[in-house]
Amino acid sequence: MDESRKEIEQQIAKEVEKKVTDWVTVAITSLIQVAIMFAISLVLFKVVWAWVVPDLFPGAVAQGLIIGDLTWLAAVKLAVLVGVLGGFSPAFTDAIKQRRV
Repeated sequence: MDESRKEIEQQIAKEVEKKVTDWVTVAITSLIQVAIMFAISLVLFKVVWAWVVPDLFPGAVAQGLIIGDLTWLAAVKLAVLVGVLGGFSPAFTDAIKQRRV
């Protein structure tokens, strides 16, 4: 009886360890993906801004009303803003689906 209880405890300990390992792996993978996407967003915002804005608003850029090239800090702020607004997207989608029903 005592041996079977130890076996069961060992089996439970292995299962718990596996679940914890799986969750830690998922968390680390998610953090890495977020960091990579954030870095890509920064570069993308900076490049697209410099490419598009001066062509769309040449007079405003010439007068200094709009900057022609984003600073890295401005690109970070823009990436954070887009990330936060994108984070609300699933909530808005769910709310719209619930209203239709």
